[in-house]
Amino acid sequence: MKLIHRLLLLSLLSLAATAKTQTHDVFSNSYLSFGAGPNLYFSTSGTAFGGGGALTWGKWLLTTTGMRAQLSAHLAATKESQQMYYYGHFDVFFDLFTAIKGRNPSDRYRSYLALGVGMVHNAEGDNDFCGVAGIGGDMRIGDNWRIFAELDALIHPSDFDNNLRSSVIGTLQLGVIRDIAFNPTRSRSRFETQGFNSDWFFQLSVGVNSFNYKGIQDFEERLDLLTPTFAFDVGKRLTSRWLIRFGLSGLYTKSSEEIFSFYNIRGDLILDLMGLINPENVNPLFDVQPYVSAGIVTRLDDQSHFLFSPAGGIRLMVQPDQRNEIFIDGRYLVTPPRFAHVETAQSTLSVGMATLMVGYGYKMGHQSFR
Repeated sequence: MKLIHRLLLLSLLSLAATAKTQTHDVFSNSYLSFGAGPNLYFSTSGTAFGGGGALTWGKWLLTTTGMRAQLSAHLAATKESQQMYYYGHFDVFFDLFTAIKGRNPSDRYRSYLALGVGMVHNAEGDNDFCGVAGIGGDMRIGDNWRIFAELDALIHPSDFDNNLRSSVIGTLQLGVIRDIAFNPTRSRSRFETQGFNSDWFFQLSVGVNSFNYKGIQDFEERLDLLTPTFAFDVGKRLTSRWLIRFGLSGLYTKSSEEIFSFYNIRGDLILDLMGLINPENVNPLFDVQPYVSAGIVTRLDDQSHFLFSPAGGIRLMVQPDQRNEIFIDGRYLVTPPRFAHVETAQSTLSVGMATLMVGYGYKMGHQSFR
């Protein structure tokens, strides 16, 4: 557990060391937006209308792909009550049409698909992790100004807000976008992947995990909770600095009261620190890659209750050549309290899983970065 914390601290310190020199890059090709509109709440007790708004900061990482952080509030109703729901989430978005036809500098329109994970809080004090799926488009109306429309599904797991099954707030947002230091062509550069078929990799890893929850007494008890785990991942390098990865991991874990099988399906957004420092060299002998994750986790003895699960981690890598890599991967997965079937009452962020793995990766096909 301490090793995982030290790895995460190393990641944060490394990011802080380069932050001062990267301010322009952080805000280049980014935007601010505000939108508002109606919503429709699909819950166990029925369907009802409401309304709300959202404030977003986003950034295009490359021609077709970006990330965003969004805060929103929605007044939603059921047959029994009407209350506010507050959201904070992180999403990755993708411009499918640009990926297919390329970017034309004279284009007035953009479209995108978005997927993410975050947290939801309702006025009665219920907290949980949630999923986000959206589709939207925007139109340029002036220098650095756009208007947009977006349909989102804010997906709650079962048991949230007294629902027996998963519930959804569907929203329609209409609003305005202010581009910041925007490159209207978002044209590909030598530091960006040159095509969909380029820069893919796969990874296999094995290791141990340790279930974490309130009530564990000492270090010896944590050692007793160690269980084996595995992961299989497929990913793609987007730029000299950013990678994405999709993976399946799990096997089984245990608390002091039970042993159970689980699996975690996730997507990772990875920052290459060596590529951040020197984009001319993305294949150094040693590399450090912190990342954030979003996904779902479920127990095999309770598959109908899938739960949204954010995570964070860091990879320490050795790359003997341009194709092969060996790495240590440390990660901490956060789950809702009800993932742990233990007697001790748990708080919102007290349940999770620390994982430490060793693995091998191979870069497939054409590589844009050498």
